[in-house]
Amino acid sequence: MKTINRIKELVEAELKELLGPDGGIMDPGMVKFVPHREPASAAPIDSADKDDEATELYRLALKAREATEALIVALDDPLYDDAYEAAYKATMCLRKALNDLKAQGAKPTEEEEVVAPPREDQPYGMTGFLPGTYSGNMAE
Repeated sequence: MKTINRIKELVEAELKELLGPDGGIMDPGMVKFVPHREPASAAPIDSADKDDEATELYRLALKAREATEALIVALDDPLYDDAYEAAYKATMCLRKALNDLKAQGAKPTEEEEVVAPPREDQPYGMTGFLPGTYSGNMAE
């Protein structure tokens, strides 16, 4: 038992020496030149300005999506399968970006709304099929 206590005392002494009186390497102030997140000091953004910014970003994302769709059409050759797949994934990511910007307050015109809303915003998006619709079984 004496040996265990002696080892414990030695470990505690080494830890105290390593950590020092103010916490040592575990002290958050120990690391220098690491920026910490601070609240913004500027005045809050007016919601109308935020909506205008979101709408402008929506238009920019819309142009990017149209460009990727044009790229997909141009890459429609088996020689470019990998590039075609990457462009297709890019256009799907841009669809999500358009929906996210709309959720953030973007107000696109009717012509600019080119993507379907997220699944949870669609009236029948959460179900697999609609009861009473054609199911392919002609015997019913």
